Amino acid sequence: MSRLMTRRDTESASQQPAPVGTPGGAAPAVSTTARQRVREDVRRLILSGELRPGERLTQQQLAKRFGVAQSVVRESLLELQFSGLVETVDNLGIFVSDLDATSLLQAYQVREVLEGLAARQCCERASRADIKELTELVERVYQLAQERRDAERGSTDRYFHRRTIEIAQNVVLRRLTEACHVLGMIVQASRPADVLREEHLGIVAAIAENNPDEAERRARQHIAGTRAAIEKQIAEGKFTPVWVVD
Repeated sequence: MSRLMTRRDTESASQQPAPVGTPGGAAPAVSTTARQRVREDVRRLILSGELRPGERLTQQQLAKRFGVAQSVVRESLLELQFSGLVETVDNLGIFVSDLDATSLLQAYQVREVLEGLAARQCCERASRADIKELTELVERVYQLAQERRDAERGSTDRYFHRRTIEIAQNVVLRRLTEACHVLGMIVQASRPADVLREEHLGIVAAIAENNPDEAERRARQHIAGTRAAIEKQIAEGKFTPVWVVD
């Protein structure tokens, strides 16, 4: 039996890896949940603009605001520092990072490599149900673009990319990719919807055909195309970064 047949006919192979923090030396689930909640709340405050670039983040104030211990806030801020949303300045404290186009382009450079790897690993792990879901997401993105429902289109597009990371079932890859995805922005002059649809479908087709080289090539080409579009807008002085909160 071929590897392709085994993958397609064994739907249970798509199960997600056990979450970090399972028995065997990890922190209690309740602590992990609090840390994740605070991390996401601070992330949203930054991306929504309530916490401005350059603003100092005081652990004591945040702990009081969210009703958690300062140690929980400290751990959450360390995770956000890894994603680039906050930064530590020696002897001064932790501050909201400047959100600029340079950071975005650097994130896209890294995303190109990571999402190429994700598409490659999807080839041996994606089930028929996964392929169907990805195809439906592609068509949904295209439909929303046709209807000019840009906010929903952007959210669905980002979900499509997150699903390829999840299907790859690589915990380290998922963590690294989160650090890049958090720097996601809406590009004001989006690439043509039909071009994006063709590129997305090409990625899914290569995964469905169990062609890892082609899947990686198409995924990298897709991310590189978006980065090139942003670079062009910057060069023409037409780029306005708009941070989004999913």
